[in-house]
Amino acid sequence: MIQGEIEAASEQELKEALFDEGLIPLTVREQGKNFFSLHSLQSLFQRVTPEEMMVFTRQFFTLFKAGVSMDTILNTLAKQSKSVTLRNGLVRVRTDVNSGSTLAQAFGRHPKIFNELYVSMLAAGEEAGILESVLKNLSLLIEREFEIQKNIKGAMLYPKIVLFVLVGAVIFLMTFVVPKFVGFYARYGAEVPLPTQILIGISNFFRNYWYVAISIVGVSVYFFQRFYRTRMGKMKIDRLRFHLPVFGDLQLKVANARFGHILAALYRSGLPMPRSLEVVANVIGNVAFSFEILMVRDEIQKGSTLSEAMKHQHYFTPVIIETTSVGEQSGAIDEMLETIAEHYELEVNHTIKNLTTLLEPLLLVGIFGMVALLALAIFLPIWNLTTVIRN
Repeated sequence: MIQGEIEAASEQELKEALFDEGLIPLTVREQGKNFFSLHSLQSLFQRVTPEEMMVFTRQFFTLFKAGVSMDTILNTLAKQSKSVTLRNGLVRVRTDVNSGSTLAQAFGRHPKIFNELYVSMLAAGEEAGILESVLKNLSLLIEREFEIQKNIKGAMLYPKIVLFVLVGAVIFLMTFVVPKFVGFYARYGAEVPLPTQILIGISNFFRNYWYVAISIVGVSVYFFQRFYRTRMGKMKIDRLRFHLPVFGDLQLKVANARFGHILAALYRSGLPMPRSLEVVANVIGNVAFSFEILMVRDEIQKGSTLSEAMKHQHYFTPVIIETTSVGEQSGAIDEMLETIAEHYELEVNHTIKNLTTLLEPLLLVGIFGMVALLALAIFLPIWNLTTVIRN
């Protein structure tokens, strides 16, 4: 069963259009009359995941390579898609293509599903008559990016669990354990040193003013998100990401690997270098790096070579600059970009595999330090009381 939206002058015209495509309409509703239906809410909030896009593109390439007609490809992929958003988008794409639109034009009308990289590569492939090659490159590119992101998320799972448990343990101690010790100190008249007084103060704050703590966190998150939505906020935070301990170097390698893979795929598809750089800048995912890519594009338009323009920026590594220069001299710039991107991809995967090993000492030091401070603050009055009793 397929659900979707199609524009038509009347219900009868819509039914005739569906019959012509071999579809039998079960229910037809005018848009707007049932806005808060389950289907409408699903379409509104369900995003197409990277994994769904990867599977869709791979299947698209396989069917196209097998010689299946575009109408059948779009119809088949729409029917089997589990994503409501992707399914509805493909139904509209199929209608547009059957009405005379190019594939790139039809896909371009759904920017929330198909980004600028996707549409630009399709347009270049259609124009040059190499759509099969472009779909293959696009499929490989999406698979690589999906694997990198999946590996990063997998490596970050352990630190997230440790931090979550640590925060939970601290809240439990502050809320339930420390108050019992406070009663014990008061009952025996133990002298309370400064570290313990601070701990008791924090505990009382969490117990009596927990709503203030939650409000502070909520307001902080709200203003951080507002700041990050601004151009300056994104620029500052994305720059900071490249300078973080451990993660900064990893993110720089990921950015350079993505730059090489995407630019090579676009340039190989027949897009001019300035336009390719513009597309890369729009999809790279880091505003600071995107700004430098656009600066490179501007210098190329003034007559500079790609490698020379990259030398004037901060986030292109020396290796990718030199490799690009070799590619320019040999006339195989796309191959050189792909080679260095694969090199960084291997480095990224190696770093990700060792990330847990790199983070374990930091996490252990943090946990040990937190436990030591809490233990010192809790038991110091007891030691003082024991000393007084002995004396």
